[in-house]
Amino acid sequence: MFIRGKCVSGAKDARCLLCGELLGEAACLIGICPSCVRKRPEESREHIERLHAQSREMFGLPTRPPANPEGIDCKLCFHRCRPGRNQKGYCGVRHGTESSMRIDGRSRALVSFYRDPLPTNCVADWVCAGGTGAGYPRFSNDCGPEVGFYNLAVSLEACNLNCLYCQNWSFRKAHLAPRWTGIETLEKEVDDATSCICFFGGDPGPQLPYAVRLSQAVRKKNPGRILRICWETNGALHPSGLKAMMKLAVKSGGCVKIDLKAWDPSTYRALCGFENSKILDNFARAAEWASKRLSPPALVASTALIPGFIDEEEIYGLASFIARINPDIPYALLAFAPQFLMDGSPTTSAAQARACLKAAKLAGLTRVRIGNEHLLS
Repeated sequence: MFIRGKCVSGAKDARCLLCGELLGEAACLIGICPSCVRKRPEESREHIERLHAQSREMFGLPTRPPANPEGIDCKLCFHRCRPGRNQKGYCGVRHGTESSMRIDGRSRALVSFYRDPLPTNCVADWVCAGGTGAGYPRFSNDCGPEVGFYNLAVSLEACNLNCLYCQNWSFRKAHLAPRWTGIETLEKEVDDATSCICFFGGDPGPQLPYAVRLSQAVRKKNPGRILRICWETNGALHPSGLKAMMKLAVKSGGCVKIDLKAWDPSTYRALCGFENSKILDNFARAAEWASKRLSPPALVASTALIPGFIDEEEIYGLASFIARINPDIPYALLAFAPQFLMDGSPTTSAAQARACLKAAKLAGLTRVRIGNEHLLS
């Protein structure tokens, strides 16, 4: 299925392995049409699992969460990996040794970073303090966009999902030749012009202890001034870790942006390697914690509109779920940029984006927008 790291099943005349129908460009990589993914999950499971395994082998990452009965239990996410001494956890951060479990992703991390001038193209820029001035003067330096200030963008280079369309997939290269960074290195990057720190990835979850320690350290060194802590996450972490994220965001004026990738569990498994029930449970928990601070909003949801897979039916399901919790939670529908193993997919069409926007509003949400509109075809 892969030749030199590229999928070669994406021919224009490719057909679904189950029903024989012609596949759209986005579905060619998976080899099974979106309808069969949803309606025939057991029949498609083996093929999809093999595809995900191959996509990870290219970077020396485990194909499944290890469950070594003699391994050490990692509790940072819902995989509950038990890697043996010579095994990595699914995220690839730590080995099954006492020293690795104590240090890796905690006092040192696989990380890269840069300064991002505000206002920036963030998932939450349309509602956050840095992009709009919401929460001024307590949480923002200006009553409008914070021009002249910076976001310290911190990419934590590990993930506990396996999205075939990952927008930041190059973080996986860090696992081929790991280079660790201590907390002190990033502490020095925070200056008087830094008004927020955003942790993304990959995903913050596998190295959350490092990010929490860094956040606490820089806020302690910068008392009495605005220094927001924000997160972009897939939500697939232990509830205690999510609570730590929310606590820092709520207190500092930042936010937690959770990417709800699909509503149908089989679609989620096909695209990301796992089902989504625990992620949805976590979103509901986050919404409860976010209710302690309404402005600027402490919780934002987003979904990438992948042609053929994430349509108005998927968005209506997700939006209805969010609306039942709180219809005022901001929801960003993101135009899809073909990346990683789905780089042969088309971008989101303007018609698809409009249909999904309408579906989200019909489901009862009051704050919905289309993001990355420049990508729409």
